[in-house]
Amino acid sequence: METMESTNWRRFFLETAALVVSAVLCALVANLMASRERKLALVTDYPNAQKVPERSAAPPPLSPVVAEAPAASPAAAAPVTAAPASPTFPPIEKGTSVPASSAAPAPDPAAKVKIIENRLSEDELLARFPPPAGKPYREATPEDVTTLFQSGALFIDARRTKVYQEGHIAGARSVSVWESDVAERILDLVNEGRRQDLPVVIYCSGGECEDSHMLSEKLFGAGFTNLVIYKDGWPDWVKRGGKTARGLTP
Repeated sequence: METMESTNWRRFFLETAALVVSAVLCALVANLMASRERKLALVTDYPNAQKVPERSAAPPPLSPVVAEAPAASPAAAAPVTAAPASPTFPPIEKGTSVPASSAAPAPDPAAKVKIIENRLSEDELLARFPPPAGKPYREATPEDVTTLFQSGALFIDARRTKVYQEGHIAGARSVSVWESDVAERILDLVNEGRRQDLPVVIYCSGGECEDSHMLSEKLFGAGFTNLVIYKDGWPDWVKRGGKTARGLTP
């Protein structure tokens, strides 16, 4: 015959289990009814999620340029390394200024340099920006980001949609790493049939912002193997006079 103590313990466990189940159900219902920016994404399966790239020697520098000095004498005929030509961002078009709420600095004319003359082809982009070895992404300088932008590389904004609407790099796609439809947006990119070995530039708010790095992990899991992080991000782009856009369209 059951004692009073065992009966009380059984009731305690049953009530506890009922509370846990109720809490989980309430959380799922609340998440389902939440807005896109507050909704949590559920677990998603990516085809490349279990693949780890092999480690190899350090990748070559992104933009090496080697020039030879004039052959004034035999001693002066040795090749020397010259600094790469500094590409620039095209000026911001009228009507695309950044609102004060985005807290981005004003364009700095002194930061502008010469515009590159030729748009790189896909093969040239791949030769100059090969997939990084040993990790899913690499960080790039603002000058390299300029070259990628002017050559038509895909840009992805990892910030929240509301912030993206206030101002973003012209042509950049919005894929917020914190919003519930992040997996859907990534799959849309995959289904577009893009070459996944070509450079893809990801950026967020610069500084300590890690959204771009977090998004790169998801994109690598989806099969993109040549991810470039624009570490200085949106504030640096505006400071250098980069072309911008507003609203939900790229």
